[in-house]
Amino acid sequence: MSGTLPKRPPLGGGTQTGQSSSKKQRFIAAVKTLLDITKETSDAFPPLKSCLGGISALIKHYEEYTDVKEKLSDLAPWVEKLEVTLVKANLSEDPDEVDRRSQLAQDLEDIGKRSQALLDKGKLARVLDKTRDSGEVMKLLEKLRQAILIYQVSQGQSIYNQLNQLTSRFDAVLKLNRESPIEKKVEFVRARLDRFRDERKTSRNADELRRQKNLYESLEGIKDQLDLLSKQDDEGTDEGTNTTAVSDLAEDLRDIILDYHFSQQKAIYNQNCTLIVTADSLVLNNCRQAQAAEFLHGDRRGCLKGTREVVLDEIESWSKDYSLSPVYWLNGLAGTGKSTIAQTIAERLFADERLGASFFCSRDFEDRRDLRYIFPTLAIQLAHAHPEFRSILVPLIRSKPSIVHESLCNQMESLIVGPLSRLNVSTVIIIDALDECADEEPQSAILSVMGRLVEGIPNIKFLITGRPEPRIKSGFRLGLLRPLTDVFVLHEVDPSVVNTDIRLFLEHGLHEIAKRQSIDQDGWPTDGYLDLLCERAGGLFVYAAATLKFLDHSFALASEQLDVIIRAPGSTTHEGQAQLRLGATLDSLYLSSFKTAFSRTTAGDDEKVRLVIGAVVLAVNPLPPSAIATLVNLGQRQVMNLLQLVQSLLKLSEDPDIPVLPFHKSFPDFITDPLRCSDTRFHIPPRAGHLKLALNCLGLMNSRLRQNLLSLPDYSLNSEVEDLKGRIDDVVGKALCYACRSWHYHLTEVKEDFAVVVPPLRNFLQERFLGWLEVLSVGGSVNDAVVALEKLILWLQEVAKDHQLLLTARDYFQFVTNFFEVIDVSATHLYHSALELSPLTAMVRKLYYHQRPHPSPRVVFGIQDSWNPPTAIPNNNSYLSSAWSPCGKFIAVMVKKVAEIWDALTLKPISTLQLTKEINGYMPGLAYSPDGDSLAGCSDSAIIIWDTQTGGEV
Repeated sequence: MSGTLPKRPPLGGGTQTGQSSSKKQRFIAAVKTLLDITKETSDAFPPLKSCLGGISALIKHYEEYTDVKEKLSDLAPWVEKLEVTLVKANLSEDPDEVDRRSQLAQDLEDIGKRSQALLDKGKLARVLDKTRDSGEVMKLLEKLRQAILIYQVSQGQSIYNQLNQLTSRFDAVLKLNRESPIEKKVEFVRARLDRFRDERKTSRNADELRRQKNLYESLEGIKDQLDLLSKQDDEGTDEGTNTTAVSDLAEDLRDIILDYHFSQQKAIYNQNCTLIVTADSLVLNNCRQAQAAEFLHGDRRGCLKGTREVVLDEIESWSKDYSLSPVYWLNGLAGTGKSTIAQTIAERLFADERLGASFFCSRDFEDRRDLRYIFPTLAIQLAHAHPEFRSILVPLIRSKPSIVHESLCNQMESLIVGPLSRLNVSTVIIIDALDECADEEPQSAILSVMGRLVEGIPNIKFLITGRPEPRIKSGFRLGLLRPLTDVFVLHEVDPSVVNTDIRLFLEHGLHEIAKRQSIDQDGWPTDGYLDLLCERAGGLFVYAAATLKFLDHSFALASEQLDVIIRAPGSTTHEGQAQLRLGATLDSLYLSSFKTAFSRTTAGDDEKVRLVIGAVVLAVNPLPPSAIATLVNLGQRQVMNLLQLVQSLLKLSEDPDIPVLPFHKSFPDFITDPLRCSDTRFHIPPRAGHLKLALNCLGLMNSRLRQNLLSLPDYSLNSEVEDLKGRIDDVVGKALCYACRSWHYHLTEVKEDFAVVVPPLRNFLQERFLGWLEVLSVGGSVNDAVVALEKLILWLQEVAKDHQLLLTARDYFQFVTNFFEVIDVSATHLYHSALELSPLTAMVRKLYYHQRPHPSPRVVFGIQDSWNPPTAIPNNNSYLSSAWSPCGKFIAVMVKKVAEIWDALTLKPISTLQLTKEINGYMPGLAYSPDGDSLAGCSDSAIIIWDTQTGGEV
């Protein structure tokens, strides 16, 4: 057979319409392809002829099975490409090619034998076993696909040899021009050659084969483009143009390798997570951890190719050099791109097997703005990444589960420093947007802890990003941490470098928008417009990103929207203040977005838009449009329409059940600040917004909550209820769940005009309290009731000053804390046990005893008259002294030479305070500071003061 193949019609051709006819045409074309190849490849590769002959014969018996037909249709192009390759390689005497064809022949012969075994069955047996055997046919087709994949990936040069050749060609360019921008990119590729050499053995895993095949083909593309550039050089093409093109190719090569290793490591990481022993998995899954805090989760995007190279190279160099500082602070104002850079670094380190763990803080999510979640979440990720770390962590948590609830100092020492100090591991841990965490300390609590402990793990590096807020700056200036930290200030990068990156970002985004909207890109936008946009960005990538979102609005043409931006003023009331002026044009852009949106509404819609946007920017946790509609008492379609008017400012899905988020954290800052949002039509005063949300939450609970809302069987435990989550989703819904968990947060933000909220609050406490506890019980959130009542008591004391409601709230607090475990495990036992056993004079008994189910056993004797006084510490000679925290939630106890903090409800230790120096004798005296932030202890020889949040000495 000659090296030229006869032409065959393309697969899937035909003129019939309709999905079924299209599938039929593909199948017919696929069968014809197999038959043609069976006839034509006898000289090129006999094993393929034999294998395809068996497959073709089998298909005749199983063509009525849709999955078999579709599998064959998908496989035919693979076989056709293999045929072309085999014809080209037929005369090759290269030993490696001979070995590859030999392995392919063995695989094909095995498939042929299995096919023949099915064909050799008697006619009756084939009929009886047809359904089962169709599955065997599917397996044979998959084996054929894998055999082709293995051959194609290993055919020709290996990936290692291919990379080696490409590196040599780029090195030749470097010899001619040592200042070429490709040098670092080639170094990156060269550093990975050994890794590819170690991975030369072809994998049989289907996904890995696909990755290798895609990589091989991408490298072929780079090689072809280099050949073309070499040809142009020979023809005397402009040298400067080719230098730029070669640099771009080197960057493409680096990104291709990064993408390959990233997807490879992601597959390995996911596999490690699924292979964890069930018992270990249960221990880790039951730990306190933040959802979606890892860089792999969510829709976070990295830097656009070719941008932020200066800072990315700087951080990568730091991450590799363990002689440099162990801590790196990426310091930048809002909108300078810190999180995007952190995401890119995380992806690169992950692809290079050097990322230990990551935590992306976010004030939008309760668990990702809570400092107490950071170290447990990082530890669990380290356990997934390193089996040896897991073997230390799991027994530790199993023996002391309370460690994930202890002080930050104890958490870092036990969960991070302890295990890592026992291992020979070098890795990088990333904490992004630390400034978004709630922290009442004047100096960052987590940085205070790191300053004391980070030197205990010398091969571990921490990359931390955050705005230069006072507590963050103070934390990095601490005496212990300052000499251990390198700092990169994003807003001090050469403006020309940043502007070049922003221009590239805008050009790319505008090009994509023009394609989507079919805009003629010839002269749009003009260079003048681009210059103006870059100037207005003022170094803020968020301005560029917000501009692109505004232009991509679904209700207007990008060309019209761009004119709106250009006509808008370039600044607001911030003129004259350097740091604020940096974001002035961003505020102007946000105002333009609102003015455009409100121009399409009637006057009556203005308040509704503010109501809906208020629910987005002030919610404790993100809400979906469907829940917002229920909460603010508007139609779902109406809410979606209103949100779409300002979609350029939001992360909004077409699915109304997916939470809506602000486009960027700077947007809530803008819309709630009267100095920045200068147009009062759009400004959302936080306290007024919280008042509306508090009223909406209370109104929803008062209208929807009732006894046994979920129709649970009497005396049932929550764990015994079939499909409890499904019942909660169907009956309670997201809006009511949110109201039950968050009403107190909005209420306690109300400092003025509180009188309007007192009547619905009284109605809630007197008629819906137990219904509220039911929802929290089935949702596993009874602890929210404790927090809510604590905050309510303080609010009633300090703001509302309503004595009767205060007495009621205190009574309810006693009820919840005394029967916490009962309520936590069973919503129905609220009535059967907790209410039945509550004191005779308890307010909750007086108001709700009539709601006991009938018939129900009654306790006739032994019920106490009133609640017990505050819990007493158990009598134990080891306890030398104690002190109650001002808030009443904690008890500090001195046990010999160890100070502990206990949960006042459970009397269980939640934190051990550190002693860094030896003291003589015991420490019989303990006292809290009035604000509860510090605890002092004294002995005969010393006075020690602890920070109660970090657990460390002050």
